[in-house]
This record gives sequence, structure tokens and C-alpha cells, in this order.
Amino acid sequence: MERTDIALARCTFLRKAKSISDWSKVVFLDETWLNANHTMNKSWTDDTAQSCTKVPEGKGERLIICHAGTASGFVPNCLFAFKSKKTTEYHEEMNYEKFKDWFIGLLNNLKEPMTIIMDNAPYHSVQINKPPNQSNRKSELVNWLNENGVSADIKMLKSELIALVRRHKPITPTYALDEMARQKGHQVLRLPPYHCQYNAIELIWAQIKGHAARNNTSPPFTANKMLTLLQDAINNVQPENWSKVANKIKREIMSDRDRDIHIDIV
Repeated sequence: MERTDIALARCTFLRKAKSISDWSKVVFLDETWLNANHTMNKSWTDDTAQSCTKVPEGKGERLIICHAGTASGFVPNCLFAFKSKKTTEYHEEMNYEKFKDWFIGLLNNLKEPMTIIMDNAPYHSVQINKPPNQSNRKSELVNWLNENGVSADIKMLKSELIALVRRHKPITPTYALDEMARQKGHQVLRLPPYHCQYNAIELIWAQIKGHAARNNTSPPFTANKMLTLLQDAINNVQPENWSKVANKIKREIMSDRDRDIHIDIV
């Protein structure tokens, strides 16, 4: 059964997304990865040893990639790719400072007010004036309360301070990136958890990875070579590819919103 908070987040997202009047002014952004040993699992051969693709064991070096696009194509000058130092979850390699610098560049490349769709990765979700919690020291609780106009004293019990924080904290968090976008005339629309199917760039990533795999057929299997293949794959994505996936996502959002309304009425 779907969690209530996730259902609420989905309904909120779908309601806001359905109210978008011009889908040509929607930006989809995301991060992904490419491994240096990423290639096709199967290929045609002529049964000779020379015809086989010899790929080193393991995944090899990894590229972390960030980009953004609209129904008319990738946002110009917004590709961000770097070599990972780890082979674990790629989200561990990205951090707020890296993403913030890239995000500022994205905002500067947008020529008109846009709706920016992105997920809630930790480095997307740094809060302004984030309320402290039970793990914070009493002094931090007191400072936050005083800074927010609430009388509090270090002599109070921690449980009393926590109760005050809960009483006076904002109903919804204010995210630093959302505020940056707002100041530039844009709005951020955050995906509900576990709903990456509403992000058009996911389908573009699949196209890019397929192109890279089909062309990664001979040594060297390195991150530098994969970076070249990545750029080739991005250049191979046509505006009509973006238009097709953006329209697909729009139809899915409209359909899911109508379904939720129908279920609610029933």
C-alpha cells in the first residue's frame, strides 16, 4: 500500500504540473553515470577470436554526469561531467557545492522564466533556516528559536526546546536552490519520491547510454574515452527526441492526475 506522504507528494506534484500552461518552458534536470566498461552485452561475431569484444572485468572508471533539457533540446553549455573517485553509489560523489555551482550556470543560461523539474536528492535539498532537531545541542536549539523571534533560554529542558521548535518551524521547508531560481524568475517543481518516470531526461539518459555502449567496442576502456563517447551521444540526441519524450511525460502526468481525481470521486 502506498505511503500517505508519498501519495500526497505525488498528488501535489501532479496538480502543479497539470497547471503548467506552456510545456516548452519546462526544464528537466538530473544526474547519472557512465562506466568506462559500459558496452553491449551481446554483439554479432564471425566466430573468430579477433571478432570478440574483450572488455576488462568490473565496471571500470566512472563518469558522473549532470545535464538539463527542454522540449527543444539540451540547455546549451550545461553539460557537467567529471571522473568519479569511487565505484559506489554515484550520489555519494556529488555534493551541494558542486551542484550549486552547476545550477547557477544553468539559471544563467535560461533566457526566460522556466519551470525546473528535479528530484529531492540531498544535494538538491539544502534548506534555508533549517529547524534543528533532537540531535542538535541545546545551544543550537536556543539560537534557532531566538533568531526566529521565539523566547528561549539555555536553562530550559531540551524537551521543552524541541517542543518550541516543532511549534514554530515552517510548515514547508525553504530550499536554497528553489530560492536562487525564484530570484531569477523561475520556479522549481520537485518530483515526488520514487517517481522518476515524470522526468523526461531519464528517457534521454537511456538513449545516451545505449549510444555509448554501441560505440564502446574496443580498447582503451577509460573514463577519458567514455567522455568523448558521451559528447558524441549528446550530439546525437536531436530536438525531436526531446520533443517526443517531453510530450510523453506531459501525457502521463495529465493521465495520472485525471486518474487520481477519478479515484477520489469514486
